[in-house]
Amino acid sequence: MWYRAILAAALVGLACSADAPPSVHRLPNSWHLHPVGASVGVGTMPQGVALSPGGKRIAVLDAGAAPSSLHILDSTSLRSLRIVKLSDGFGAPIWLGHERIAIAGGKSDAILRVDLRNGSVTDIGSLGRGSWCAAIALSPHRSRIAAVGDRNHRVVLFNRRGARLWSASVGAHPSALAFAPDGTLAVVSRAASTISFFNRSGVLTMRRSTDAHPAAIAIAPNGKSFAVAASDAGRIDLYATQAPYRSIAHISVAPHFGFGNTFGSSPDALAFAPDGDLVVALAGENQLALVRGDRVVARIPVGWYPDALALDGNELYVADGKGEGMHANPGFRPLERSTYAQYVAILTAGDLRRIAFADFQRVDARNGNAVLALVPKPQHRPADTVLRVGGPIRHVIYIIKENRTYDQVLGDIKRANGDTRLAWFGERVTPNQHAIARRFGILDNAYTDAQVSADGHNWTDAAFANDYVERFWPPNYGGRRALYDFQNGASPVVPQGGYLWDDALRSGVTFRDYGEDTGIPKSTSANYLAGNMPGLRGHFDPRYEGWNLHYSDLLREAEWAREFHGFVAAHTLPQLEIVYLPNDHTEAARAGAWTPKAYVAQNDLAVGRLIATLSHSPYWHSTAVFIVEDDAQNGPDHVSDQRSTFYIASPYARGGVISKRYDTASVLRTIELILGMKPLSIYDASARPLDAAFTEKANFAPFTAVAPQTRLNARNPSRGIGVRRSASMNFAIPDAVDPTVANDVLWDLYGGKQ
Repeated sequence: MWYRAILAAALVGLACSADAPPSVHRLPNSWHLHPVGASVGVGTMPQGVALSPGGKRIAVLDAGAAPSSLHILDSTSLRSLRIVKLSDGFGAPIWLGHERIAIAGGKSDAILRVDLRNGSVTDIGSLGRGSWCAAIALSPHRSRIAAVGDRNHRVVLFNRRGARLWSASVGAHPSALAFAPDGTLAVVSRAASTISFFNRSGVLTMRRSTDAHPAAIAIAPNGKSFAVAASDAGRIDLYATQAPYRSIAHISVAPHFGFGNTFGSSPDALAFAPDGDLVVALAGENQLALVRGDRVVARIPVGWYPDALALDGNELYVADGKGEGMHANPGFRPLERSTYAQYVAILTAGDLRRIAFADFQRVDARNGNAVLALVPKPQHRPADTVLRVGGPIRHVIYIIKENRTYDQVLGDIKRANGDTRLAWFGERVTPNQHAIARRFGILDNAYTDAQVSADGHNWTDAAFANDYVERFWPPNYGGRRALYDFQNGASPVVPQGGYLWDDALRSGVTFRDYGEDTGIPKSTSANYLAGNMPGLRGHFDPRYEGWNLHYSDLLREAEWAREFHGFVAAHTLPQLEIVYLPNDHTEAARAGAWTPKAYVAQNDLAVGRLIATLSHSPYWHSTAVFIVEDDAQNGPDHVSDQRSTFYIASPYARGGVISKRYDTASVLRTIELILGMKPLSIYDASARPLDAAFTEKANFAPFTAVAPQTRLNARNPSRGIGVRRSASMNFAIPDAVDPTVANDVLWDLYGGKQ
């Protein structure tokens, strides 16, 4: 069973030495990791840590794409003592005694109790069907336990025997809860951005607003205040634990790197020291901040996406949700079950890190240099760059596609850094993308900032994926959370900086959207976006088909061209167009569907025709086209599981092989610079623009689309390789299909052969 292979691979990291020296790792966005402390690998997306009574053991709960598991480790050596496999689990575990642990049960809709003596898992309190238990808390006298349901938006209080005492509504997507010494229970809601206070009888005594999207809550050692981590605001809110629960302070924890935008720090875990100092995990910036009083006094670097904390005396424990960086996956051969471990969501495994609390006292921690050194430095831009407001480029077309690695498509291009053996969809299938790359520039060192489509469309549209997205997509991809709500425009998905179209509205930039986050017009109302993506209302083509794999990208391009010719005739082309061409995703070997090569070839021809149509118009002289994949999850790559195809098309494109390092945020930053828009987050604010890919010497020769070299309407047979597996796949939304199984089919069909 493939889950067993994934679990086995996810646990391999436990063999890593906890005494390995700190090292430097580079992330997709060119930020670096240089974590302090000793670490040991655990499973995928560890989201909770808790020290045992006495502090000799530590529990780590995995809640990622691999099957859930509870790790018990020696807190001194970080040696693995036991691993308990779980049907699900989420958030921070709680030690009920020396050998029993309670966890939030996720899809089991219950609080679960794990007995470490025999590994048994017992349901000790149900929240109700479909509630999706997301977090738990133990009362001060350890006699009651509370839990919140992410899906039913309620908090439920149980006694230790599992009897329900009371239940109450707390707002959409509650994320965390904590008890005060007098039994007051505080619950925070991500979507509503509120904190609700309940007395011992379950009566709501007060509800107050918090800063955007609270992700964690902790109570001060003196019992007088709750600290709330407002993840999207980059602030810590303090509230009194006694009625009327007044707001005490709002403390900014976002560092100021000098880029003009500090949004994106994502504080998402808290731990108080006995003296009242507060440790904050800044997941978005891979660091811990020490708050004393009302300000940050020190910062230390940790691993990728720290999302859970525990503190015991002089030792601090942190779970890095994504470990220590990207991985190459050239051996991603889904035909061999063991290689499922090279799927990006499994390769991106987390770790547990032990850090001496005294590290906060180091000089470079107190002056901020330890973390400042890991952020890309502002670079001098060429004075003659065409990527500027008022330059020759005044229009941008931004094309978003689905899920391919660089090697899968362009690995067969000579002179660039590709692996021909991995070019499943090489030049015979994608002649237009090869021609575009050769004419306008081969970007062979570019990376998606996302692992999968759930966070991918947030990165492509907002230069950021917030803590809700980052925490909940892994269990969704692991098959333990059915709700795919990462592109619906409803809180708590929407980041504080909004999306590219919101930025355009704020900046007075005219724009038009074609299919990106707009639904399927033929099966939903043209007003589908009302209330969800208000920034797109009145700015999208209601005749353009969004996500729908039964619809050809060639028809999408034709609809785009229909409007484009109208804009040409009226001299009213919007400054920014966002165009979604999703069919390179494919439907694997589903009987009767287009073959994967046909899907990719249709997508390729649609891209070629769009560039050709533009290049034969008056707007060619003033336009740049940027083409990205939202992620690179669906294939192998010998450099990185996040390296992907990035294309440009413009008279001002330099051409040749461009090996400067770029990422998704680089493209967004380039668009912003051309159109005079402000950065959406710290990530595009700090990103390197694509200056090296452009020149002031224009070549206005038009581009001619290349005729397809494979059958565009080839259909999968009713019988054959992968048909049975493909029949069970869900293609209703992006990535509802298990990508490892989809890739299994593609490898069966092609095995890297052209």
